[in-house]
Amino acid sequence: MRLTYWIARRMRLRRGTGSDAGAVIAVAGVALALVVLLLSLAVTLGFKDEIRRKLTGFDAQITVLPLYDPAAGAAESWLTADSVLLDIVRTTVPGAELRLAIRQPGILKTDNDFHGIILHGQQLVDTGDGEPFAFEKENIVDGEWPDFSSPEAFDAIVISRPVASMLGLKVGDKVYSNFFVDGNIKARRHTVAGLYESYFGEYDANVAYASPALLRRVASRDSLDAGRIDLRGLPSAQIEEASQALYGALAKASATGRLRGIYPVTSVERTDAVYFNWLSLLDTNVAVIFILMLCVAGFTLVSSLFILILERISDIGILRALGAGGRAVSGIFVWMALRLVGIGLIVGNVVGLTLIIVQHSFHIIPLDPTMYYLSYVPVRLAWGGFILLNIGVVAAAWLILILPARLAARIDPAKTMQYE
Repeated sequence: MRLTYWIARRMRLRRGTGSDAGAVIAVAGVALALVVLLLSLAVTLGFKDEIRRKLTGFDAQITVLPLYDPAAGAAESWLTADSVLLDIVRTTVPGAELRLAIRQPGILKTDNDFHGIILHGQQLVDTGDGEPFAFEKENIVDGEWPDFSSPEAFDAIVISRPVASMLGLKVGDKVYSNFFVDGNIKARRHTVAGLYESYFGEYDANVAYASPALLRRVASRDSLDAGRIDLRGLPSAQIEEASQALYGALAKASATGRLRGIYPVTSVERTDAVYFNWLSLLDTNVAVIFILMLCVAGFTLVSSLFILILERISDIGILRALGAGGRAVSGIFVWMALRLVGIGLIVGNVVGLTLIIVQHSFHIIPLDPTMYYLSYVPVRLAWGGFILLNIGVVAAAWLILILPARLAARIDPAKTMQYE
C-alpha cells in the first residue's frame, strides 16, 4: 500500500489537455456535490430547529391537564396547583421551567371591528435554566413584553401585529375584550403594551397575552388555580420520556392517595403531531438529495478516472512489465482519483461553510413567511454532522472508484505498444 501510494503521489494529474479537463470536472463535481449536501444538511437542521422552537414556544413541551374522571368520562376545567402537585412535578422533571397557564377565549372589540382571540395568561413558578419568557420576548416587534406579575400590568395586553393591523391598533391604544363565562358576558378594558409576530400564521391570528390575575378575576378563580401546568426548557430528545415519567409519578401519587385523582399529561409531540410528522419528512428529502449528489459526483469521478487511465496506458504497461500486480496498478489509480476527491472536498468545504456562516450571521436569503413560517432560510452549524458527511463522501468515492480502477489492472502490457 505504501508503494502504490508513493507512486500515485508522484504521478502528475495533469498530462495533456484531456487530463486537465477531466481533473477539473472531477474536482468541480465533488465540490458541487459537497456544497449541496452541506447546505441541505444545514438548512434541514436549521429549519427543524426553528419550527420546533416555535411549536414549543406556543405549546409547552409537557402539559399537566386538570383532573380527569374515567368513570364519568369528563375532565375539570381548572386545576389547583397546590404544593403536593408542584413538588411531584419538580421532583420528576427537575430543571424545567414551570408555568401556571390560563387560556380564556374572548373577543377583542374596537369601535369599528372585532376579532376572536384566545388570551394566554402565564404565571411563572420556577424559572428553570433559561431566561423566563424568552420565546415571547424575542417575538416582540413593537412595544415591550410587560411584567404580568406586576399590578401595573394588570390591564396590559400583547397582541400580534396582524391582529393589530386588522383592528387598527398600535402600542398604547385602548381595546375592549368580551368574555362568555358561565352564561354571562364580562367586559374588560386593556392597554396594548406590545405587538409580536412569530410568522406562525395560525397562532399569530389567534393568540394574545394578558395578565393571569385578570383572567382569574374574569373566571372568579383563586390565585393557585390554572387551566394547566406547562413545562418548558427541556432538551428535545427528553420530552417524550419526561412526559411518560411524569404521568407515571402522578398516577402513583393518585393511587396512594397523595392526589385526589388522575392528572392527564400530554406533550407537544402528541398535540402537534401533524407538524412533527411533516418535519420528519424532511429527512427523506435529504436522503434523496444525498443519493442524487452522490450519483453526480460518482459519474464525474468515474469519467475522470477513465481519462486518467487512457492517458497513462504506457505507464501501466511499464509498471506491469516491471512486475507490478493488478492490485498494485488498481491501487495507484484509486489513490490518484482520491487526490482529486481531496481537492474537491477542500473546495466544497470552503465554499459550503462560507455560505452557511454568511447565511447564519446575516440572513441574506429570505423566505415568504406565509408559506414557510419563517422570514429567512435558517441554517445550523452542525460540525459533527459536517465531519461525518465528509467521511461518507470519501468512503462512497472509494467504493465507486474500485470498479474502473480494476479495469486498469486488466490491461495487457504487450498491447500497450499497439496502443501507442
